This record gives sequence, structure tokens and C-alpha cells, in this order.
Amino acid sequence: MTAISRTLRLYRAAYSGHPGEVWTLAVLTLINRMGTMVLPFLPVYLSTILGFTLQEAGILVGAFGLGALAGAFAGGRLSDRVGPRLVIQGSMFGSGLFLIGLQYAEDFPALFGWLFATGMFGESYRPALMAAAGDAAPPNQTGRTMSLLRMAISLGMSIGPAAGGVLAVKLGYNWLFWVDGLTCLAAGLFLTVATRKGSSADLSVSTSSADLGSVVLAPYRNRPYLLFLLATFLMGVGYIQWFNAVPVFLKGEWNFDERYIGLLLACNSLLILLLEMPLIHLTEQKELGRFSVLLGLALIGASFLPFLLPCRLVWGFAAVFLYTMGAIFFLPYNNAGPVNMSPPGRRGEYMAWYWMCWSLTGILAPVFALAFADRFGFAALWIVLVLLTSVSWLLSRRSGSPVAK
Repeated sequence: MTAISRTLRLYRAAYSGHPGEVWTLAVLTLINRMGTMVLPFLPVYLSTILGFTLQEAGILVGAFGLGALAGAFAGGRLSDRVGPRLVIQGSMFGSGLFLIGLQYAEDFPALFGWLFATGMFGESYRPALMAAAGDAAPPNQTGRTMSLLRMAISLGMSIGPAAGGVLAVKLGYNWLFWVDGLTCLAAGLFLTVATRKGSSADLSVSTSSADLGSVVLAPYRNRPYLLFLLATFLMGVGYIQWFNAVPVFLKGEWNFDERYIGLLLACNSLLILLLEMPLIHLTEQKELGRFSVLLGLALIGASFLPFLLPCRLVWGFAAVFLYTMGAIFFLPYNNAGPVNMSPPGRRGEYMAWYWMCWSLTGILAPVFALAFADRFGFAALWIVLVLLTSVSWLLSRRSGSPVAK
């Protein structure tokens, strides 16, 4: 068998065997992420277009994270009670309207409140989406299921940020809000049509909700799960800077314009699209999930080191490559963690805590990173992020990783 034939068989195996519900969620995610333009450029928009300081921009981005924290909690709890479909629909329609309206807020208080509402509606779908995917995932394939959803994210993100950079330069930032909002509305409409009565994709009731109340082990009483969340939080402080401090650094320190920033983010998404599914399929087959998690953490930490070097486009691509490979090896298994650790009847709640952890990084990380860089410089920030990711690596190595269902 030739190398090309083996590669084709590997790709075919990686993408086969997913239920219809999972494909519905993947298409929904793709539509939503194709319009992702506001969040990647939000710090740049706030600091360069509206004229806020880096610290003020960090606080405003943190308002989005605060709303996301509230949305994750509400979305997960509601998913266990009313089913994922209604939660996802409400999130898509609500966030679409708030994104369109965000362009008209210009003073600090209005932006803070509007960003909070946008984050709350925009992020409430995440625990519901992951709970639905976990319910539909075949046994011992949660990593591959999460990887398929990340593939949809990456395909959309290979289009959204790159197109957003061009739109911002050529037509103005207001176009980013319109396109982002309209694609959210389109995703909500797709889900409404795809899950109408009689369709094969039924996401109206979460199977994990059948035994609601029968299990007393809440997420905050599950010590291994809390350690998992701590490791996730520490890693997330670094990971999320690729959407906050890194774009500001590339524009302000390395003088890249939005087109180059969008190109770098698009390269990240394209690499994930090409490599993640077959690599995760191989690691699941060979039971290398824990090794994959530790390797991914090491690469994410190393991705900040090229920024300590002199400004060169090649170092930007090197940083993106390290970050991308780290995300490929780490995030699918990390996303699968709450699915694998949640007891029956509590999947939505466990997912809520997981996305609340990510939302907490969205609150604290931008404020910390941009204020820290403003005071001590970006070089010191990159070193701190490497150290935080190293602690996450040690916690994950010591406690193990929930990589198998």
C-alpha cells in the first residue's frame, strides 16, 4: 500500500462513524465560526479605533468574559433541564443581535454593559453544544468527536479572521459587527431547520438529563475534576492571549497590520483543519491520550518564546506553528474531559463548570496580560505565560488526564 493510500485511509477513518447529531453540531459550529471577526480584533479595535488604553481595553474584554461566565453557568444548567437545542437557539439568535448592536456603543460604561450581554448570549451555547456532542459520541471516541467540532471551528476560523482583517482595512470595523452578527443568526436558523420535527438530528432533549437529581456528586465536590479545572485554567491564561495580547503585540510592537494578523490566525486554523482529526484518531487508537495532553501543553508554552526574538515574519509563523500543534494535541482531550468525568444527569452542569473555567480566563487573562505588558513589557509577559503553562503541565502529569470514556 502506498503512502498516499495509507494517508487517504487514515483521513477516511478519522471522519467516519460520527452520528448525524454530531454532524449537525459541526455544521452549526462552522456557520457560526465563519463569521468570527469581532473577538479576534476586539482589543485592537478598542485600543486603536476607540482610543482606550491597554488597561482599559483589557477591562472591556474582561467584561465579555464576565458575561461568558454567567452564560456558561446558565447554559449548562438549562441544557440539563430543557435540552440543548433551545439553549443553542437562544444563544445564536441573542448573540447575533447583540453583536450587530455592539458597533454603536462607544463610551466605556455602554461598552462594558453591551460586551457583558454579548458574552453571556454568545457563550451560553458552549456547554449545551458539548453536552449534546457527548451524548451522541460513540463509546471511547469522545476525543475524536470533540476534534470534529474543533475542525469545524478551525475551518470557520480560517475564513473569519482573515476576511475580518481585510474588511477592517478596506471597509471599516463596522462591517465586522454586521458579518459576525448575521452569521450567528444564520447558525440559529440552520439549527431550527435541521432539528425540525421528523428530522434525523434530535437535540431537543439531552440524554444526560434523564436521571437529573439521582447523582449527588456535584462538580465542586469532585476533587479530581477540580484539579482538572485548575490545570485547564492555568493553561487557558496563556492560550487565550492568542486572541488578546498577541494581536496587540503584533500590531503595536512588531507593526503588523490587520491583514498579517488575520493571516497568522488563519494559518493556525488551516493547520488544525489538515492535521487534527487524523492525529487524534491515531492517538485514540494507540491509547496515547495522556501523552498527547502533556505534549500539547509543552508546545503551547513554547509558542510564546519566538516573541522574545527580533521582529521577523518567520518567528511569527514559528510561534503560530508551536501554538497550533499544542492546541491539536491538547484541546480535543481537554474538551472531552467533562464528558468523561461527568456522572449521569449532570453532564450539562459539568460542562457549565468547564466553560465557566474558560470564561474566568476570559475575565482575568486580558486584564492581567495587557496591564502587565503595559507596566513591565511584553517580554516579561511571555516569560510569565511560559511559567504558568509549565505549572499546568506538572498538574496534568501528576494527576493524570481524563482522556477515556
